[in-house]
Amino acid sequence: MLYRRKIILNLLRVLGGNVDKVSFMKLLFLLNTEGGLSYYDFVPYKQGCFSFTAYSDLNCMGNDGLVSFKSGPHNIILLKFDENNHKIKSKDNAAISFLLSRFRSYSKEDLIRYTYNTFPFYASKSILKDFLTPSIKNNISKIFDSNNRTVLYTIGYEGKSVESYFNALLLKNIKVLIDVRKNPISMKYGFSKPVLSTYANDLGILYMHFPELGVESDKRKNLSDIKSYNNLFDDYEKTVLPVRKEILNKILHILKINKKIALTCFEADSNFCHRKRIAQHIATLPGWDFTMEHL
Repeated sequence: MLYRRKIILNLLRVLGGNVDKVSFMKLLFLLNTEGGLSYYDFVPYKQGCFSFTAYSDLNCMGNDGLVSFKSGPHNIILLKFDENNHKIKSKDNAAISFLLSRFRSYSKEDLIRYTYNTFPFYASKSILKDFLTPSIKNNISKIFDSNNRTVLYTIGYEGKSVESYFNALLLKNIKVLIDVRKNPISMKYGFSKPVLSTYANDLGILYMHFPELGVESDKRKNLSDIKSYNNLFDDYEKTVLPVRKEILNKILHILKINKKIALTCFEADSNFCHRKRIAQHIATLPGWDFTMEHL
């Protein structure tokens, strides 16, 4: 079992084995922010801080019969707990105990108010309008990139959780995410096309995929250093991009309309990814007078 799932089971146990989903997500968030743990990341979502990964883990543990977990308003119920197999580190147990000593008396509404006031970024997508006070709305407005520049960003998901990846996009007010992978499949949770596109749309970001801009997988073999990567991308620039003018101009048009868009692929360093060459090529097209930034 993944260790982070043991954290969830132990938190549920200490909570008495039965807790509403909103309160649980808030407490898991506070365990990671104020409790000093770092097993899950979170995004701003419909009811505040939310972890796609934790939600997926709960679904998996529901399938395994460890918890009762269904979509909808049902509570999360701990069904099985094994003292030996689900044991966690003493420091993590201490963090859970400290969290509960501080927030045990908080109702669901108290937890929403506390997290919204203390961490306003995570309230920015909330549909719970009654909790969005003028003060919180004002704090939210100060967080996001509010400049009116038109920027073409690029971003790789290597080394990022799906939550930290989307937070980087949200903080830059990116409106369109353009996937330039040939095959948008990933062993890393959240980054295969069906899931990535769903999460993007849930967060108000339009997802688009242009597989024609991808690099054939057989050409990516035996890449060992920056020279081999540059040789690949030089060839890509000469043989692929010139015959993709229509798509490149379409991306430029999307940029002009939406002001902030991002090209995405795997590699963290854009120097080792073809998305940089795509962005540079777009910057040579007629009508380009904008800024480029690699996240």
